[in-house]
Amino acid sequence: MSGQLEGRAGIITGAAGGIGRSLAGAFVEAGAQVAVLDVDAEGAAQAARELGGLGFGVDITDAGAVEEAVARIASEFGHLDFLVNNAGIRHQAAFLDHGLAEWRRTLDVNLTGGFICSQAVIRRMKPGGRVVNIASIAGVLGLKNRIAYSTTKAGVIGMTKAMAFELGERGICVNAIGPGVIETSLTKAYFEDEAFAELIRSNVPLGRWGQTSDLHGAAVFLCGPGAEYVSGQVLCVDGGWVSGKGY
Repeated sequence: MSGQLEGRAGIITGAAGGIGRSLAGAFVEAGAQVAVLDVDAEGAAQAARELGGLGFGVDITDAGAVEEAVARIASEFGHLDFLVNNAGIRHQAAFLDHGLAEWRRTLDVNLTGGFICSQAVIRRMKPGGRVVNIASIAGVLGLKNRIAYSTTKAGVIGMTKAMAFELGERGICVNAIGPGVIETSLTKAYFEDEAFAELIRSNVPLGRWGQTSDLHGAAVFLCGPGAEYVSGQVLCVDGGWVSGKGY
């Protein structure tokens, strides 16, 4: 992927660690300039140092803070060519036990945060710009004990399609990636539970869970020169999970 994003600059949210940090590294390797937004200010600064880019500690549900950070990034880079809305949280609880506060916070971060960041960036984005929203197979399948998470990820898919339809006239492509179960520090407990690990393996046709590197090709492609006519799509990177029954 070396050179695929040469000359392009943009923002990846939630990139202090996990999937976002991995994507940021892939984008830099492909030649892009990357700014990291993350509620973890120290982690964002560390990622920026490692990537040779910019890092801002920002709660993406705070529209004023997002606007200020995006303005500074646009000024520093001179242009914004892509936005990857990756930041997200997950609360696991049975439907009847799910707290209202956790429901509202999940909607704020996973859905409203992406809306806020998209508005701030797209106002500064020229034709040819790309937005990639990180959804989930939980937005395609109804997963157990994840009512708020599944709802927000389905919302991300709906937002992606609506944005693509409306922003096409500005020459901006908007797509979503729907990861399957990806091994990160946040999902570590899954893989330490052998019964659940086997459940994952048995539901994934490729017979394994995903690594963050499995998402690199899709994200770079959607922000690169080969995807000029791709918009409003949801690309599930899940080892084939949604082709079957789920769990």
